[in-house]
Amino acid sequence: MKKIFVVAAMVLIGAISASAQKGLEALLMKMEKSAWDAFGKGDSKFFQTFLTEDALIGGGNGFQSKAESIKAIGAKPCDLKSYDFSNFKVTMLSPTAALVTYSATQDATCGGQPIPAKTNVSTIYVKRNGKWLGFFHQETPVM
Repeated sequence: MKKIFVVAAMVLIGAISASAQKGLEALLMKMEKSAWDAFGKGDSKFFQTFLTEDALIGGGNGFQSKAESIKAIGAKPCDLKSYDFSNFKVTMLSPTAALVTYSATQDATCGGQPIPAKTNVSTIYVKRNGKWLGFFHQETPVM
């Protein structure tokens, strides 16, 4: 009887853990889409509360701090017409850190020039004061 209880408890814990993972995956996908939408609109205010104070954003021109990124986004250098995600995956690095990876297809121009339509993206989220925040983000064009 005791053995059955232990097995049942382990199955229940596994189910709860899987459910929590799916919930976090849905939350982080929503956050990624919100960030892409805000970027497309040049909504730099969104990133004030979306990013950690020590956030880093990596791109073709190197890395930017939170303040540098917000300033650049506010200048709306890019026109993002559409985007889509595929292969979205969340890997827990710790109970308070998650790595999000996915492929993005986009129709966009920056500085009037088309940018690569396909990119591989990674974002690290950290949980601070009970809230998930963007800590690191980078995009690598698919060759």
